[in-house]
Parts: sequence; structure tokens; C-alpha cells
Amino acid sequence: MIRLTVRTALAGAVLGLAGAASAQSAPPMGANLEGVWKIATPTTTLKPISGAVPFTAEGRKAYDANKALRAQGKFDDYDITLARCSNPGVPRLALTPMRFKIWNRQGVVTFDYEWNRALRQINVGVPPQPDLMGQGLVPTMTGKSKGHWEGDTLVSVMQGGSDRTLIDDLVPHGYDLKVTERYRLVDANTLEDRITVEDPVFFTQPWTSVVTYKRQPDAIFAEDVCLDRLAAKQPAFAK
Repeated sequence: MIRLTVRTALAGAVLGLAGAASAQSAPPMGANLEGVWKIATPTTTLKPISGAVPFTAEGRKAYDANKALRAQGKFDDYDITLARCSNPGVPRLALTPMRFKIWNRQGVVTFDYEWNRALRQINVGVPPQPDLMGQGLVPTMTGKSKGHWEGDTLVSVMQGGSDRTLIDDLVPHGYDLKVTERYRLVDANTLEDRITVEDPVFFTQPWTSVVTYKRQPDAIFAEDVCLDRLAAKQPAFAK
């Protein structure tokens, strides 16, 4: 009787471990966003869906300064993407005119950009790892993006982005930038990214913009070197 009880308990434990492993390996909920995509209407400006960008006084001052620098051709003083091919950051990467691929593997959604072969990752459902190197204290161009599924919509929240990036080709931001994106399939060949921008120092309130993309034929991206274009006196962004 004791042997039977022990054997039953062990069998239950094994089944429990198998169930847990199965749950961990199960694909995440949500739509399949994978594939090759390209912006439907090329633009360098992230426009609010209603009204103008709600600048604070400080935000307006920084924006006007950027416009003046652009008029003088001093791109390196405000836009290191155009001047040095630095990663555009989030949400400016959403305006990239070239193609990008979306991969969803093991709880990480990866955006593989044709432009300069840039990468961005959204952590979806993966437990946070200890920051042993203190990297969370240092802003990066793409910050840290944490995601989750709301039905068929992938929701990503990015924070910790460097203030050396821009919202688009002119609009500035600070260290407190928070970008919430909602990716969803409008139809099988149309992807929508609804972007909400928050920064209490630069904007009086959150504001939202929508960018759409069209599915492209699957293809292997060739190597793309932005610095080679600059050396050839060509624009940093290829079409």
C-alpha cells in the first residue's frame, strides 16, 4: 500500500512537470504578425491623429532649435541618425522607409530592419532577468520594450530610451519618454502600429499616431551599410 502511494505520487509529480514544460513551450496567444513588411505611405513625420503635437514650453523650445539647426544644415547637432547613422530609436524606427521582418520566438518578438540591419526586440512574457551590469541605468537607443498580448493585439511599452534619439525627423524628447505601441493585423496583408507618446517634460499630454504597413514577399535582406551611403554623399535612409 505504501509502495503504491509513493508510486502514484511520483507519477503525479512527473505529469505535473510535463504539464508545466508543455505550458512553457506553448506558443503565445495573439495573431501571427510574422513576415516582411514595409511602410504603406513613406513619411519622416509622426503626425498626431488629431491636432498638433502638444508641446510644453520646453518641448517647443527644443523643437524650434532643431528646425533652426536643420535650416543651417547642422544635422550632427541634433540628429545623429542622419549625421552618423546612429540607430533611430523608438518610435522613429516605425518610419523606416525600407522593409523589416518580424520574428516571434521563445517569448521575444524581434524586428529585423533592412536599414543598416538594425534590430529591436520586444520581451513578451519572459520573466525579467537580474541586471548584474547596471545596464538599466544607462539609456540605449531602443530602450527596453516589454510586451503582452491583448487578444490579437501585441502591446509594447518602451522606456529607457536615450534622449539623443528623436520622435521623428525633428520632434525631441527627454529621458522620461514612454512609448506604447499596439500592433494588430487590419487584414492579412496590412499591419497597424498605433503609437502613443508620453513625456511630461516635452509634451503637455500623451498623443497618438498611427502607422500602417503592407506585407511584402519573403526575401533575404542584403547587407546594408548606412555609413557607405554617407561616404558617397547619399542620404542616410535609402528608399
